[in-house]
Formats: sequence, structure tokens, C-alpha cells
Amino acid sequence: MRKTKTASPIGDLLERYFREQGQEQKFSELKVFSEWDNVVGEAISANACPVSVNQGHLVVAVRNSMWLTELGFDEKKYRNKLNRLLGKGVIKTISFRIGQIPEREKPAAQAQSQPLDPQLAKKIDKILASVEDENLQKLLKDWLTALGSR
Repeated sequence: MRKTKTASPIGDLLERYFREQGQEQKFSELKVFSEWDNVVGEAISANACPVSVNQGHLVVAVRNSMWLTELGFDEKKYRNKLNRLLGKGVIKTISFRIGQIPEREKPAAQAQSQPLDPQLAKKIDKILASVEDENLQKLLKDWLTALGSR
């Protein structure tokens, strides 16, 4: 009997690639960009965002001097939270700098100008049923829904 191959989540594939290239540390460091909002919360992520990370040194842009001071006091707390999530010692230091913070985009559901046709919604759900990665499935659904509501 033939063994069927199942699709791997994109994150798993990227992690395996970086590991095969001897770049596990770099892969762990790069996760900070996707996990930042979860670690610091909505209020802080609206006023501070990671800019770069290299050899364990994370640089974070902040909106103004108030945020620079506030986050500077809590650098160790955020470093520890990130390391619990990313792995021990991945983030060695965090530097905060005043810089540009990108404006948040409205989620696709809020940006819709008209409701989605129920038949189209069913088709989208049917098409995406085979996508195993939940995050990818949600992203694709949001994107297809936004396209369908134009």
C-alpha cells in the first residue's frame, strides 16, 4: 500500500531549512517578528515594533521618548518573555530607538465594503478545507473574502 504524503506547515519547512543550513539561531531570532505582538500586547505593539535582530541583539523602534523610557525600564521583562517563547538565550539584549512605527491595517473583515455572497463563502470554505496549516488557512480565507467582497 502506498503511503500518502501530507503537506507540512510552512513554518516547519522553514525551520527544517534553517536547521539544515546550520542557522537554527537565526531562525529562532526571526520568530521575534511574528511573536512580538503576542509577547508585549496590543498597546505596546501599537507603539513599538522590532526592526532588526542579529546575533541575539534585538533593535526595537518606539514612537516617542515616553515609550523609549517606559520600555527601557522593562527591557529584562520583555527579553525574558521572548526567550521563554523563542528559546533560552535567543535574545541577549534589546535596544529601543525612536523611529517610525507602521500604522496598523484594518483587518479584512472591517475593510469590506459589502457583505460576501453566501455561495461564494461556501466555495471559499470548500477550497480551503484541504489546507492543514490553520494560520495559512485563515490568511487565505481573509484574503479571498476581501477579494470576493469588492
